[in-house]
Amino acid sequence: MKQTSRNLILISLSQFGAAFSFNFVNVFLPFFILNVSPYSYTETLLWTGFIIGSTGLVTALTSTFWGSLTHRFSPKKLYLRGFLANAVMLLLMGFTTDLHLLLILRICQGLSGGISTIGLIIVSSSSLKERVSFNLGVFQSSMTFGQLVGPLLGSLAAATFGFKGAFVTASGMLFASFLFCYLYVTDVPLLPRETKTSGRLTLDKRIIIGWALCFAAQTQLMFLPSVLPRVFEGFRVEQTLALKLAGLVVMFYTATAMIGTYLWSWLSRRWGVHKMIVFLFISGILLQSALALSRGIVDFTIIRMIQTGMMAATIPLVISLFVNEPKGSTIGFLNSARFTGNALGPIIATSILAFSNLTILYLVISGLTLIAFLSFRHSFK
Repeated sequence: MKQTSRNLILISLSQFGAAFSFNFVNVFLPFFILNVSPYSYTETLLWTGFIIGSTGLVTALTSTFWGSLTHRFSPKKLYLRGFLANAVMLLLMGFTTDLHLLLILRICQGLSGGISTIGLIIVSSSSLKERVSFNLGVFQSSMTFGQLVGPLLGSLAAATFGFKGAFVTASGMLFASFLFCYLYVTDVPLLPRETKTSGRLTLDKRIIIGWALCFAAQTQLMFLPSVLPRVFEGFRVEQTLALKLAGLVVMFYTATAMIGTYLWSWLSRRWGVHKMIVFLFISGILLQSALALSRGIVDFTIIRMIQTGMMAATIPLVISLFVNEPKGSTIGFLNSARFTGNALGPIIATSILAFSNLTILYLVISGLTLIAFLSFRHSFK
């Protein structure tokens, strides 16, 4: 029991550190790229999208691979090596102003970004059967809390200590997490090997549409940080103040996303999952379009907070439509839409903005969500 509690606490704290550090960096990264870029405004926007999105894209491709390695190698050793690699990558980012090298470092960071999968394995393998669900909830909550407080402190650190100091601070957080896990986490046995057919996934139209819905929702949730410098510029906010406010804006709408996920999921038990999904998607599409009507950072933030409070709940609700599927790989496939949205959201946003304006960007993302929603309405009658 003591080993279980220690593993749960330390792995959860380390995942808080990871989520905190990544979101700590991501909020000021667009400002950093804008500062060091030798390219034109349009080219810099494209660089911003690919640099921010590359980590999530590579993580989406490698997260399953990290989990499969636990059949052959020590989960604790894999976890520690991934943590150490992430800490080194963040440290090196603070000492480069070359966008090519920054992109390579972000890709390398993505290669080791799937360690949360191993964290899940360590927690679940060292938990008593009757406490697995509760312990995994603690694990997930620690990551969510890191995502909540990371942006605010990241923007303040960049404004106070400079970009290099902020990168070093984020790296230090990961080094500390690595050290505590190295000293105190107890390893778990290797996972048994799966048969070749046990995890095979069979796709049909409904599963693909479900994936598209989750992807569209995650894109709405993740597109904004990459274009925040342009948003503040449009509202004529001075750059130093914008850097400080960026973390606050992200923290506010992350908080409403957390609250909305629990609130709307609870209400769906009375109203019905299908009706709730329809209501939330229609509301999210309208609110995404309404961002174009905002005239200041206050009303923009309020609209964004309500929007994310609705859209964040749609992903678990859509996945819940497939809980009776016989293969767990179906749920894994749907969940991969989160990683893909994390990666492509910034790339889509900066690519559109490079050749148009914020109004077009908001409407295009609304349109993409509308297409996925109409497909859902047609296939899930």
